[in-house]
Amino acid sequence: MSVQQRARLRHQSEISGLPVEGGTLQWLVDRDLGVQHVMAYRLRLDSDSALSHVHSGAEEVLYVLEGRGEIQVEGMTHHVGPGQAVFIPDGAEHTYVNTGAPPLTLVGAMAPPIALDEILPAMPRLDLSGLASASLNETAVAPRMMDERQVTPTLMGERSFRVLVSPDVGCRQMTQFTGVIPTGRAPLHAHPHEEAVYILAGTGRLWIEDQPVGDLRSGSVVFFPIGVRHTLENTGRDDMKVLGAFSPAGSPEAKLPPSH
Repeated sequence: MSVQQRARLRHQSEISGLPVEGGTLQWLVDRDLGVQHVMAYRLRLDSDSALSHVHSGAEEVLYVLEGRGEIQVEGMTHHVGPGQAVFIPDGAEHTYVNTGAPPLTLVGAMAPPIALDEILPAMPRLDLSGLASASLNETAVAPRMMDERQVTPTLMGERSFRVLVSPDVGCRQMTQFTGVIPTGRAPLHAHPHEEAVYILAGTGRLWIEDQPVGDLRSGSVVFFPIGVRHTLENTGRDDMKVLGAFSPAGSPEAKLPPSH
């Protein structure tokens, strides 16, 4: 049975968690919502835990919400903390490791969507990051780590965004960004891509067409199909911060004409 594709608003507290080795996985946006291009998850790993897997047919991007740890991709180790993102190429074996006492919490996205049984356990590889020869096949796409503090923001009116992962770093299927929304509401708009948005901080309201459809807070998740006119309103005094991933890849500034 097909699932009608429409904009959805959820909160992470309302989404069931799946037990995984050493932690909990929540599918924030998946095929059950009718997605066609991008799916998103939230992963929480307990102290001294590790989770290894591999999947063919989908690229992956992740962003660290809290905690510290390591993201090991094909034997290369990235030491990560809050505000850092990692791009994992299609088919690369990867491991998330919590190296601290607090939980390591990640929000990630995959494109295109794949069946959950296509995500397979993988044996962690040796850490070769200290060797000069450590690299993936030079003809393949390499994993990358980005730190949002080192990315120059792009201004979009009073709003701004930082692109963390995109085709510029080898990710062919999607773009990942963080955005800052000051108090107020931007004009309605629609994108030529499918988008998953996670509210990192702040409070607000979601508008679809000319109707307010729900409140936003830290941990809220919104899915936008292609062409759905929407906007996020910041109803608080402090800036609202969002994490977004969309596919097909492009610019967060890309919009469809109003007549669409």
